[in-house]
Amino acid sequence: MNPRICLGGSHLPNLEQSGFAPCLVLCVQREHHFLAGGGCFLLSPAEDQSSRQESERSLTRCGSAPSKLFPLPPWEEPEWTDNSWLTDMADKNSTLKCTFSAPGHSTTLLQGLASLRAQAQLLDVILTINNEVFQVHKVVLAACSDYFRAMFTGGMREASQDVIELKGVSAKGLKHIIDFAYSAEVTLDLDCIQDVLGAAVFLQMVPVVELCEEFLKSAMSVETCLNIGQMATTFSLSSLKESVDAFTFRHFLQISEEEDFLHLPLERLVFFLQSNKLKSCSEIDLFRAAVRWLQHDPARRASASRVLCHIRFPLMKSSELVDSVQTLDIMVEDVLCRQYLLEAFNYQILPFRQHEMQSPRTAIRSDVLSLVTFGGTPYTDNDRTVSAKVYCLPDAGGRQFKELTEMEVGSSHSCVAVLDNFVYLVGGQQLQYRSGEGAVDVSYRYDPHLNRWLRIQAMQESRIQFQLNVLRGMVYATGGRNRSGSLASVEKYCPKDNEWTYVCSLKRRTWGHAGATAGDRLYISGGYGISVEDKKALHCYDPAADQWEFKTPMNEPRVLHAMVSANGRVYALGGRMDHVDRCFDVLAVEYYVPETDQWTTVSPMRAGQSEAGCCLLEKKIYIVGGYNWHLNNVTSIVQVYNTETDEWERDLHFPESFAGIACAPVILPQAPSQR
Repeated sequence: MNPRICLGGSHLPNLEQSGFAPCLVLCVQREHHFLAGGGCFLLSPAEDQSSRQESERSLTRCGSAPSKLFPLPPWEEPEWTDNSWLTDMADKNSTLKCTFSAPGHSTTLLQGLASLRAQAQLLDVILTINNEVFQVHKVVLAACSDYFRAMFTGGMREASQDVIELKGVSAKGLKHIIDFAYSAEVTLDLDCIQDVLGAAVFLQMVPVVELCEEFLKSAMSVETCLNIGQMATTFSLSSLKESVDAFTFRHFLQISEEEDFLHLPLERLVFFLQSNKLKSCSEIDLFRAAVRWLQHDPARRASASRVLCHIRFPLMKSSELVDSVQTLDIMVEDVLCRQYLLEAFNYQILPFRQHEMQSPRTAIRSDVLSLVTFGGTPYTDNDRTVSAKVYCLPDAGGRQFKELTEMEVGSSHSCVAVLDNFVYLVGGQQLQYRSGEGAVDVSYRYDPHLNRWLRIQAMQESRIQFQLNVLRGMVYATGGRNRSGSLASVEKYCPKDNEWTYVCSLKRRTWGHAGATAGDRLYISGGYGISVEDKKALHCYDPAADQWEFKTPMNEPRVLHAMVSANGRVYALGGRMDHVDRCFDVLAVEYYVPETDQWTTVSPMRAGQSEAGCCLLEKKIYIVGGYNWHLNNVTSIVQVYNTETDEWERDLHFPESFAGIACAPVILPQAPSQR
């Protein structure tokens, strides 16, 4: 058989009118036309009845059942004397089969079984529960329940019994299960749900269990969620339990006012109170809810410390500690509770020692890092003012910056570092200068939970366009410049002592460089030094040896760029390159692997950014604002680099066109307006 496209196909009847889907028209030797589509051969029969019947028999032999036959046009009358070619074709194309299905058959089958049950026909077993009787078909129950399948086919004695007494389920629950088996439908409400769910779990009716879960999720409310959570625990429904927990975290304070809250098991209460997901609640409100639970039953006072150890007293306001906490007997009578109260007072009156007192009770209730920006300058010629605004991008999926707070004094080209979720804002300039003339030595620490600025010890030297990094619990300020010129000095800040001290200087004076930490090392790259090669140089600092050494230089010279550590790599991004009397954007991006001491180039930036803010947020590097030398102006663009996919995104904009922005990833408390 040698099929080919039939030029006479246009003579065939219209396929749409015939009811066939569009298919290829083939012309086969022996002059018998047929349609081949979807593996089904549709043979055009002869006009006489005997030939038509023979054609249908031939089609049956080839494994296809014709659902509709139509005659060929009169222009060519085929001969039907020999149909052995069809058998030959079937032998050669044994894989060509056509399977038809009746979509309504399953419904018809269920309706038929339900009708047999309703008319008490062919019933072969009786189930009894508490004197209630259910007549059913064994095969129906065995087909949809693993429990009944094992009972009737696994050699159990019930397989031969005509009457079986069931235990472990209620009559109400069994009735719903049997109705579902015959109809694929179940009617649920809060009155019957526990009986139905219990029966479905016991009888291993997985579809009914899933439907019960969906119903309970839709019925979740402040009034019902704790009871639903108890059912989820009782029947080991992990998906439902996750939904209950998520709902409870969102509405904890409202739920705590319900009567059911007072009957919450101790372990469940502790589970909620210790979680960072209670970010919409203030600590004083959580404390009041916990005390209400403790006071409901005098026997619970013995568990006071187990409950209240999860209240973050150090993050309360001083007035709340004095007026609402220490006045309660339970905080005085319980030894551990007294310690929690003392810890809170010490934490608040000794701000410079707060790093030493870090514990789960001092952590903000949130598990989301936000991108926070500080200051910046528009680089206007007629105005030297710099910004004091602090913006935040609430989470990595956010698309809009929001104003968070303001600094005590405006600043640009400051450096920031985060230690124990405190933000250190150091140096920079408080008036706009194109040189180091405006450099300052002032240092601040920002507490995001209390939204409070603390002025700490100033640096030994004023610095601008330097680097600030955290290494081994210390804050390091490296290089930079001031009105005296460029600097090689490096200072280390100890939060405990509130003191800056000099450590080993850089090998060369450097400013406009970038820095990042990886492992136990501090890396400084590029910047202005003595020679052109310094713009590619990589310095590495070992704090244990207090020593600097050079590593493999970057592939591209760059200054006023950014560095970020991610996934064991140190990325160098952006910046500019000087050439004679002009500056050019550096779009190339590369990363350094400390173990191999090698640089690798990755996808370039889409637009130039130097003097920009930069930080890592959930495996993505954000570069905010800065100066674009192609446009010769400040910019508001925010480019985002995905370190896992090596791809760039550019669909964000900063509220201002600023250079000299400082950026940091910070855990922020949820604003009161969002609670």
